[in-house]
Amino acid sequence: MSDMSLFYSSMSNVLNQWSDFKVAKPLYKHYFNQQKTESESAAKEAASKYEKKTSSSSTAYSASGNDKLKTYADSVNTSVKDLETAFKADEATGEIDRDKAFAAAEKFVKSYNDLYSSTRSSGNQTVSNKSQFIANMTNAYSRKLDSVGISIGSDGKLSIDKDTFNSASEDELDKVFGKKDSFSSFMSTQANAVSAYSQTAAYKEATKTYTSSGTVASSNASALSGVLYNQLF
Repeated sequence: MSDMSLFYSSMSNVLNQWSDFKVAKPLYKHYFNQQKTESESAAKEAASKYEKKTSSSSTAYSASGNDKLKTYADSVNTSVKDLETAFKADEATGEIDRDKAFAAAEKFVKSYNDLYSSTRSSGNQTVSNKSQFIANMTNAYSRKLDSVGISIGSDGKLSIDKDTFNSASEDELDKVFGKKDSFSSFMSTQANAVSAYSQTAAYKEATKTYTSSGTVASSNASALSGVLYNQLF
């Protein structure tokens, strides 16, 4: 067979296949349109169920939970920075302003409580494990905390007494609020870790077909191929 004959034969096959495709295309498109419609409907239903579940469950790990964790973690770090400023000794007297220092310590205690409560109620296992680690280490610091007027409640939250705080020595205060090997520096490290977890962790639905946000999951090949087909043709 000559090159020209081979060419005409190949073109004939291509045209025949294209003709078959043109005939079959409406059928394929109808099928995939139906798949896409069903996928979108089921996706919306999954999204609706997800929204109801996260809004009704206090332990659900949702996007709003992520935001709260990051906010509380950032608040701990902000309060630690405020402690560093508040505990700087006055250049003239060489002493710290106790009222200013106590206000900063009180703010730190509040930020600790917010972060601790949020990690405890998280539906993400990694974050809830971090909560337990924080609680264990806080208990390990209990004597040092007591010396500056900070007590650990039965619920794991902290409270601070101003009179005990004001009577504490600067060395005792430094062990809790100082820059190095202190309780506040430990909490800053933990806050950074929680903030990182909160940005990468996500609450997932049990279904493999649709994601928790209601989009088609990659495992749903039929639905995805239909979407792709309709976009191309």
